[in-house]
Amino acid sequence: MKILFTDLDGTLLNRDKKISSENLEAIDYASRQGNITVISTGRSLSSALPYIEELASVQKQSYAITYNGGLIYDCTSQKILYKKTIPLPYVQYIFQQAKKFHIHCQTYEDGYVLAATDSEELREYAAHTSMPVRILPDPPGELTKEPFKILTSCLHDREHHQAYRRSLEDWSKDKISLFFSSDYYLEHVPLGVSKGNAIHILCQLLNVPIENTYAAGDAENDIAMLKAAHTGIAMANGTAEVKKVADYITKSDNNHGGIREIIKNFIEN
Repeated sequence: MKILFTDLDGTLLNRDKKISSENLEAIDYASRQGNITVISTGRSLSSALPYIEELASVQKQSYAITYNGGLIYDCTSQKILYKKTIPLPYVQYIFQQAKKFHIHCQTYEDGYVLAATDSEELREYAAHTSMPVRILPDPPGELTKEPFKILTSCLHDREHHQAYRRSLEDWSKDKISLFFSSDYYLEHVPLGVSKGNAIHILCQLLNVPIENTYAAGDAENDIAMLKAAHTGIAMANGTAEVKKVADYITKSDNNHGGIREIIKNFIEN
């Protein structure tokens, strides 16, 4: 058995946020050979669920890594295999720090995005993920359980966002992990959580050797995954930093069957 771990946005999904028929057919063929394709995304479980279900429809075994590795889900039995969350005092601190920098900050609970104010960034995110939104005066104070992640977004000033990130560096060393998942989104996850760590956890649970793993991605939050897998693959449309750590760079981008190319070259052989 081989496992292909694939990011969603910019990797498995095309510009229309769809899994193309050519990619789905390749995943179906790989599954019939006894292999598994696993979605590995920064998205929440509820946001990724339509794509998870689409892959589950063509695979006997189906798993998903969501929240950048904070939650591993068995799609067949609909059970959580692993989860790690952020302590509520950390959530409060991050929201306060984001407010000082006038940067949009949000977290998640029960399938909703929680934010303190409406903003261009929130509307963009809701449109991008199709997630419902709740505007609350104090999102951290309204949480009934620890969240899997926090996200800040800044659409027009990457340097200001970087300055905010630097302001958290000393505080976050032994508390949370930080990395960008796009030009706009800065992910805040529990310390040690990453797509790469999730690969090791799922492989141990399934008793699959790392030598049989492949990972495909396009952004900074995919780097740990590309390093953890036996073969790390950067999409043609990936960032320079992702391509730098990859063992292979696809010739086709996410709009032209990049995942099909990977399956043909690595999983079918």
